[in-house]
Order: sequence, then structure tokens, then C-alpha cells
Amino acid sequence: MTSINASRDNEPTVLAAHEPGLGLSNSAESNLAESNLAERKVAEPRGAWAQSLQIVFRLGFLGMLVLAALWAVGNIRQVPAQSRAVVLRFGEFNRVRDAGLLIAWPHPIEQVVIIPARDTQIRLGSANDPRPPENNYLGLRNDAAARANGDFFLTGDSAVVHLDAHIFYQITDPEAFVLSAAHVEQALYRIYESSALALLASRELDDVLVARPERPADEASLAARKRQELHLDLMAAMNRRLTELAHRRAGLGIEISRVDLSAALRSRAERAYEDVLTSIQGADQRIAEARTLAERKAQDARQNHDRVIVSANAAAAERLSQATSQTAEVSALAEEMKTSSREALLTQVFNERIGSILKKVGQVTAVDPRNPTRLVIPGGVP
Repeated sequence: MTSINASRDNEPTVLAAHEPGLGLSNSAESNLAESNLAERKVAEPRGAWAQSLQIVFRLGFLGMLVLAALWAVGNIRQVPAQSRAVVLRFGEFNRVRDAGLLIAWPHPIEQVVIIPARDTQIRLGSANDPRPPENNYLGLRNDAAARANGDFFLTGDSAVVHLDAHIFYQITDPEAFVLSAAHVEQALYRIYESSALALLASRELDDVLVARPERPADEASLAARKRQELHLDLMAAMNRRLTELAHRRAGLGIEISRVDLSAALRSRAERAYEDVLTSIQGADQRIAEARTLAERKAQDARQNHDRVIVSANAAAAERLSQATSQTAEVSALAEEMKTSSREALLTQVFNERIGSILKKVGQVTAVDPRNPTRLVIPGGVP
């Protein structure tokens, strides 16, 4: 005989009673009842709170699975163009991948660092003032920004010049660059300052900017060539220092690709140099005007000289012609004297000219030179 009773929580309970003829003992009947009760409790939760907790647990478990899946694919990414990806596994360099799809273990197993490509030029950030302040006669900082004085350098002839540099570099060793990324810019500033200091100490001020335009042409051309090569020499010096760091296993993984320089003088010094240049230009202008005037006068003098020479040559030729015509007879007589005697030549000349002379006189009185008679000729006292 079997009976069903209601328990306190209104759940039905099956109780088995001993009847003669079924052959079950009291212990077997109790075990069977307990198993039936346990199956009922597992199959159906007890109350609304139990069902709510079960739903929350299932939702939480599903959320954890989603988060785990997202974490597992967190380092699968697309490397942009003109970029490279450096993969660090547990903080150590593992590999480098170019632009494209990158599959990596999730963080913190592997860490992905995106860096520019090999041919990308990166500009070093500059906190330098392009020009020195105007209110300081030295052109140097004496306030909280005194560190900006690091851009003033001393040249080989003890002049002070201000350099404003724009430095561009490329990444050649991704591993070294990523491991030293925290201090790349500070190291580059120090390398720039030391390289510029050594380079300018070996040059004069005119090899950096135009300071002595009055120099000879050969020296001026040499200084101009040095000014054009200044940025190339500075870039080579910086790359040499970077190579030395790489040989010491402390490289930055970069290479200087371009340096743009702008040189300037200190504030007061610049004005003084401008005054000197103005004076030199004024002196050169006056010298040029004086040379022009002297050349003009020299040309006038040469023209007068040529005119006097031509006039003198013409007058001399005319006088020579006149003298030649006037002395032609004398020259002819001199030629005849070479072949005739003097007495015969004089007799010939007398005979040729006595007729024309006698025609001009009114009266002729002949006197024998052998006659001692004296002849008185009227006329004035000789």
C-alpha cells in the first residue's frame, strides 16, 4: 500500500510502506525513497531565486568566454603602409614585420610596437629659439630658459654664432631603436651639440656665414664652399658618433639623413657686423667712384697725349719738308763737291747767279783788285 504526503515546501514525497508479500526489507525501501527524492531535487531547482542565480551564472560564463576570445585575438592587427611592427616577447626582441597582417600572441605574452618604415624621414623635435632675444646685449638667455644657450657655439677665431638646426633621421635597426626609444631624442641632442662644437671650433666665422666680404677672391670662394658643405660635414660627424655607439653595443638604431642649418650672430654683434658691412660697402663704392674718375682722367690724358703726338709729328714733318726744300741746293752742291774742286764749284755758282744779281742793281763799278787805287763808296757806316 502506497501513500503520498505533502512536505513543508509543498513538494510531493513518495513513501513506501511494507506490505506482506513484496519481499523488501525496511532498509531497501528507505534507500529507494531517498534516491527518488534526490532525482527530483536535481531535476527541478527550488524556487525563483535559484533559477535567477543559475541564469546569472550562465551569462557570466558566456561573457568570460567572449572576453577570453577577444583577449586571444587582441594582437592580431593590420600594420599600416609606410610602417613596420616590432614584436617583443616577454620584453625581449622577437621579430620585425612589414606592412600587412600581423598575428601575435596576446598581451602581455607579446607586445607590438609600430615604428616608421626604413625610408621614412623623422624630424627631431626642436625646442630651440630661432633667434636670440633682442633685449640682451650678449644675445644669451639669463632667465629660466638658459638651457637654450646650448645653441651658441664658439668658432676657431673666437666668434660666437647661433645655430638653428633641423635634424631628420631614419630607422636602420628596429631592435636597437625600440629598446632605446625612451632616450633617442636626448641622445641625438647631445650628439648634435658635441659634433657642432667640434666642427665650428675648427672653422672661422666666415666659414659659417658671410662676415668678411673684403677677403681676396680665392679666400672668399674657399669660405663659400665651406659654408655650403657645413651641413654635410655636420651630418657626417653625427653619423660617425652614432656608428661608434653601435660598435659599443649601445646604438640608437638610427641614421641621420638630412640636416638644415641656419646660422646667425648675437644681437649686438649682428648689428655691429651690419654697421661694418655698411661701412665697407660705402668705402668700396667710393673707391669704385674714385677709380672710375681716375680712369676717365687717364683716358682724357691718353687722348691729349695722342693728339699732341700727332700734332708734333705733323709739324715736324712739315718743318722737315721745308728744311729739305730750302737746303736742296746746298745738298746738291755738297754732292757735287765730292767729284769737283772747290774753286771750280765756286766759279760755276758765281757764273750761274751773277746774271740775276746784276739785273737787280742800277750801276756796277768794276775795281781791279790788283790796283792800289782806293774806292770810296757812299753810304752809312757799316
